[in-house]
Amino acid sequence: MRKLFCLAAIFLFCAASGAAAADLSIAVFDLQKVAADCDAIQTAREAIDSKYGTQKTLLEKDRAGLEKKMEGFKGKKPTPKQQEDFAREQREYAERAQAFMRLLQADELRIRQDIESVINDAAKNLAGRKGYTLVMDIASIPFFDPKLDITPDMLAETNAVFSKLKEEMLKNAPAQGAAPAQNAPAAGQSNAPAQGQQTKPAPPQPKR
Repeated sequence: MRKLFCLAAIFLFCAASGAAAADLSIAVFDLQKVAADCDAIQTAREAIDSKYGTQKTLLEKDRAGLEKKMEGFKGKKPTPKQQEDFAREQREYAERAQAFMRLLQADELRIRQDIESVINDAAKNLAGRKGYTLVMDIASIPFFDPKLDITPDMLAETNAVFSKLKEEMLKNAPAQGAAPAQNAPAAGQSNAPAQGQQTKPAPPQPKR
């Protein structure tokens, strides 16, 4: 998202380079803060938690069970049947976690794209109303006059844009209350950890 704003700012600046300096009206804002604090991201987090919370809990329980079983093998020689069962449980856990992580990451990507679009629209709206020639991310410039900072205005405008698009965006949001995964899910069912959390690998297979 930062790269997009930086490239857009450079393009606009080059396009306006032929105009007199007095015609330029530049504003800057903290993109990271706006993206982190806007209503859109809060709504998205609630949708993600609603969809993936139960699955995350079940996966963590399964992982803890595998780790506990691994501890129980210490100092003992597991039978071939125990090794086979443990290896199968590891595979099932890994498959559920990996499949659900793919679903989670797809949702997160869509959310990032939606929020990026909302912030872009907010920047265009402010530029149109206040006559800004450039609206740039603070992170893309080494120095700026604090008087140019419109972060509070950008946050307010982003929330205003989102309020108008919220109903439509929620239609595309992650489905609420997804069915919890089981230890042996049917085809197409899966589990994954919560947003931003990586799944720990299952404990290693006990030595013979």
